[in-house]
Amino acid sequence: MLRKATQRILAVSLVLALTLLLAATAAAQGAPVERLRIGILGDESTLTPYTYVTGYPGWNLLLLQYDTLYQLDLDGVPQPWLATGAEVSEDGLTVTIDLRTDVTWHDGEPFTAADVKFTYDYFRAHPEAGRFARDLRPLSTIEVTGDAQVTLTLSAPSPSLALGTLADVPILPEHIWAAVETPAEHDFGGVNIGTGPYKLAEYQAGQFYRFVANEDYFAGAPLVKELVVVQFADDAGSLAAFRAGEVDMLVRSVAPEQIDLLKAQEGVTIAQGPLFTTQMLNYDLGRAPFNRLEVRKAISLAVDRQDLVDTIYLGAATVGSAGWIHPASPYFNPEVVTAYDPEAARSLLDEAGIVDSDGDGIRELDGEPLTFELLVNGGDSLRLRIAELVHEMLLQVGMDAQVAAVEQGTWEEAVWPGFDVTQGRDYDMAVWGWSAPVQADPIRISQLIHSDPALGSLNLTGFVNERADALSAQLNSETDPAVQKQLLDELQLIIADQLPFVLLLYPDGAYAYRASVYDDWAFMNGQGIFHKLSLLPEAARP
Repeated sequence: MLRKATQRILAVSLVLALTLLLAATAAAQGAPVERLRIGILGDESTLTPYTYVTGYPGWNLLLLQYDTLYQLDLDGVPQPWLATGAEVSEDGLTVTIDLRTDVTWHDGEPFTAADVKFTYDYFRAHPEAGRFARDLRPLSTIEVTGDAQVTLTLSAPSPSLALGTLADVPILPEHIWAAVETPAEHDFGGVNIGTGPYKLAEYQAGQFYRFVANEDYFAGAPLVKELVVVQFADDAGSLAAFRAGEVDMLVRSVAPEQIDLLKAQEGVTIAQGPLFTTQMLNYDLGRAPFNRLEVRKAISLAVDRQDLVDTIYLGAATVGSAGWIHPASPYFNPEVVTAYDPEAARSLLDEAGIVDSDGDGIRELDGEPLTFELLVNGGDSLRLRIAELVHEMLLQVGMDAQVAAVEQGTWEEAVWPGFDVTQGRDYDMAVWGWSAPVQADPIRISQLIHSDPALGSLNLTGFVNERADALSAQLNSETDPAVQKQLLDELQLIIADQLPFVLLLYPDGAYAYRASVYDDWAFMNGQGIFHKLSLLPEAARP
């Protein structure tokens, strides 16, 4: 009996070992994977261009279903995608775009030039999807000029056309969307028709999304047949699920102290690289004390950015430049000075008459203690720790930044109500950050600081500066790279001097995944591994 039992155990073990070996071999060879489970934080709604919630990963999930005319390659450079190329006239005002002729929508209808014209006109007629309406601001008209060709007429030359428009605006099917009058409220029955590599098959609010591969995708069938995107309330929950093997990849970068621990777990791989995402302090410039330049300068001087990098990110981040642009960018101005000097911060406040008159350690401004709320989304443990350390640093110079950890929706609504800066703001100070595309395109610096909401659509602090407005407006139509660099240099100096926000750091990305399940993730420069190219065969990537 014992011998037979032993033989059965050996047989089962051999079958199991063979199964694991075949799975590992398939993953290593890039063979199709039946199912991949991914963890995200929060709900991204129904994932249409009018309903997705966040720039990351909401936009990335959106573009699993939809395509753009251009697609960023792994270096972050826009390359023709639904388009085959574009020709710009000498005056920069006319752009002729040729399109692919082998693309179909998920329902089998052919993709046409009329769809492109419809899309660009639709987003401009329905500007509720603010991001895409802004992308199309340089456009005067779009006309179909051939069976597979459209021609754009611009109001002024657009230096960001490829990156900020052609690679950002998802193309919609006219035969589906033409009848949609209220896109933010329209019920598509859970079926989003795009040309992208995945189709949304199922969505349970607050629980998960299930995508299935578009086997007829023009660039090649995706490597993963079914993608299940599981929603978690916070990163602690998503990390626990990953450790337990309930998900195979985490979309959010893992905390630095978890990197070595996860690497030690069998079958887990960590993909690491620099990101263009940001961690920063925003404040309402219309409120005291942030309407005082001395206070803003003292905050910047009092925050030890290197300590934040070392303590919270264990060195896996780059110290923030006070001028906004990443030091590794070719557009970075080395004349920008980012200093840590708490003694200088105290002197600055003393000279401004902002002193601690009652000896309680907190300075007073106009008779009121220098106390304010520091808002943070509590579900993000890294941002929460940034807030706690910033509180301690500011306390050293006599400012009391009281940390208030709230849910993500509450935090977003206070800092960026309705994702529309014309609605104002309702916060003192907040730990904030932008997704990689905002930093990746240096021209978008104007969106952060221009006082006109039409141009300053990301100006969440209410910054007003006449010189910055003039330079930003010029930058938005300047096509000479040398002049662009000059304009960007001066704008960085203005930001570093006037401090419409305090840039703290640029985190490195560290993404945990199980290579035994799927091992074809590709790191896109500055943007991480979660994007559609990671799910396509290498030969299909631009």
